[in-house]
Amino acid sequence: MTSEYTYLKRVKVNTANLELGMYVSELDKKWSDSPFLFQGFPLSTEDDILEVQKECRWVYVDFKSREAYHAYLKSKANPDFSGSQEEVKSRLNNELSFELPRANSYYKSSRKLVKDVMQSVLNDEDFDLNSVKVAVEDCIESILSNQDALLLLSNIKNADEYTAEHCLRVAIMAIAFGRYVGFEEEDLKCLGIGALLHDVGKMKVPDKILNKPGKLTPAEFNIMKDHAIEGFKILKRKPALSEIAIDIAHSHHERLNGEGYPRKIQSHQISKYTRLVTIVDTYDAVTSERIYSSAKSPSTAFGILRDNAGKHFDKELVEKFIEWMGIYPVGSLVELKTGEVGIVLKVYQAQKLKPRILLVTDEKKESGYEKVVDLSHMAVHSSGSLYQVKSVLPNGAYGINLENFITDGLVAHQ
Repeated sequence: MTSEYTYLKRVKVNTANLELGMYVSELDKKWSDSPFLFQGFPLSTEDDILEVQKECRWVYVDFKSREAYHAYLKSKANPDFSGSQEEVKSRLNNELSFELPRANSYYKSSRKLVKDVMQSVLNDEDFDLNSVKVAVEDCIESILSNQDALLLLSNIKNADEYTAEHCLRVAIMAIAFGRYVGFEEEDLKCLGIGALLHDVGKMKVPDKILNKPGKLTPAEFNIMKDHAIEGFKILKRKPALSEIAIDIAHSHHERLNGEGYPRKIQSHQISKYTRLVTIVDTYDAVTSERIYSSAKSPSTAFGILRDNAGKHFDKELVEKFIEWMGIYPVGSLVELKTGEVGIVLKVYQAQKLKPRILLVTDEKKESGYEKVVDLSHMAVHSSGSLYQVKSVLPNGAYGINLENFITDGLVAHQ
């Protein structure tokens, strides 16, 4: 049996998307609970499809070839939702495909905005605070609908645009995490604006230091640390900006034990907003590819946060953050025990060890064989063994570019 055929077995398909010629290998129920005589059969007539649709919401299909599977991917439609208006709305709001296009639009416009703000600061020019507020409100709107969409997009990372993208990612994660720990919407706005602007002071750091590929000298590090003071000065000139947002830029490198910078303040002087952003800031920095540091896995970042909880970071918030993110965060790359590699699309709060995954390589790490497996539904590999996650991989492992899958529409329609 070839690797290709093995990989194209047991593909989960919504029955609304069944086509003539497909081979149904498993149902969403026991065969004994269905009227079908054979455990596995081809769909030879339209009546066959209607009978399966009458009995099941989804089935597993065995595809004969890569070409057949890709033809299906191109032609399939979104599932047809039925039920009351409220049920349909609720179900749609839980679908990644419903929120992702809007979130993608917000993400792209916000990314451009952050770059424009940074360029304005670099040129000693003023920037439009109202545009920043609108961008944060857009992000909050998307997160309240389905946080997975923006969290997925925040895993699109370009090392050469680290500072701007980092600010946006920190804002997205801070808003979503803030919501998880109970922040009200007005607090989320202040939190999001502060997170989005927390590193504006870096534009005042000489480029040869900011983007130095090697380790900074003590003198260079002292200059780098000044970005927190510079950020405070820049934002203090904005009278319409909340003190919360200004303090986040000033204090996001302060630590509970007084070993942070620039003021070495104590724990009681660090606000809950800044404590939250500090955790998110560290997590994103560790898991991102930077000019002077390679991306580490989410589990490595969690380890750093836990090791420094109570000393540098708020211990309760660290535990809440890891609880919220889950072991397999949305958008992260994971390797399964079968050898296949995939992108985490959804983490279920009740079953955090069993996420929904878009597989993007086969067992030999070859690309071009995309399919979705949902571990919460006891997904089974064609070998007969249950799909299980082996490890979480750093961003960009095996040359996998999340943006390509979003652009091609493969993520949105899963």
